[in-house]
Amino acid sequence: MEIVQLVHYLAVALPVAFASIGTGIGQGIAGFGAIESLVRHNLGRDQSFRAMIIGLALTESAVVIALVVTIMTLFSGYSQMTWPIALAELGMCFSIGSAALFSSIASSFAVKSACLSITRQPFSDQKIITLMLLIQSLIEAALVFAFIVALFIRNGISVDLNFYGGIKLLAAGMAMGLGCIGPLIGQAIFANKACFAVGLNSNAYSKVLPYSLLSEAAIETPLVFSLLVSLLILYFPLSSINSFLSIVSFCTAALTIGLGAFGGVASGNVSAKGCVQVALFPEIYTSVLRSTLLAQAFIESTVIYALIVALFLLIR
Repeated sequence: MEIVQLVHYLAVALPVAFASIGTGIGQGIAGFGAIESLVRHNLGRDQSFRAMIIGLALTESAVVIALVVTIMTLFSGYSQMTWPIALAELGMCFSIGSAALFSSIASSFAVKSACLSITRQPFSDQKIITLMLLIQSLIEAALVFAFIVALFIRNGISVDLNFYGGIKLLAAGMAMGLGCIGPLIGQAIFANKACFAVGLNSNAYSKVLPYSLLSEAAIETPLVFSLLVSLLILYFPLSSINSFLSIVSFCTAALTIGLGAFGGVASGNVSAKGCVQVALFPEIYTSVLRSTLLAQAFIESTVIYALIVALFLLIR
């Protein structure tokens, strides 16, 4: 019983602990970039400071959502803590904790590069801040998806939940928690270069903005696949004949899509390289965009293979 309580309180601490680590690191990165920008040029100091404040406030949202999940878990109100409930809570909290950790760090790179770009192009500060906020909002999608999964897991927890049911809910949290890591690393790489690109050439903003939207959509594709697998794990019932086999299938499917989603790192790297080229040579925007989307299509095919395997594991 003591170990069960230990797992329960570990689940309670996990979201805020992970979110605090990510937000602390992220705000340090953003603050470093802002301070560096303040000493670079006199003209953009006020604009850079404003961008830092706005960006840090949005980065802080991960801790707020993690705190909500922590409070939900702490005051769950179960008369007796059991292994199934503790395992389900662990899956729920790992999902939101992982998303909060990596989304905070990814979001901070947009703030850092935006502040530096504003000092290079102080008269284009509104364009740079707009792009920064757009990228940060898309990064927050991972946190929203993880929160949705956490709510579904929370809704599936009951006092009569059996051991296999608890592992099933844990697997759903694993699918989302692991699946958001790769895309968010890719988002961090891209966010850093996208805001930097506008600082290189503010006249290319009309090209960088649509390029960023399309690239962000491609980078987040593995995240959507992970959400799909997580929801399917929650939806499919345990086999009445062999529950153990169902659990093995659910856990394997979660690991398959979670690890397969690391293709988002490569996608983010390709998009980042292309974004800089668009800023430097806006006249070849169409060629760069076409080449980037083609490369991303081949990269995403590996994630699709992982998705297909995960679906076969779930329906067998």
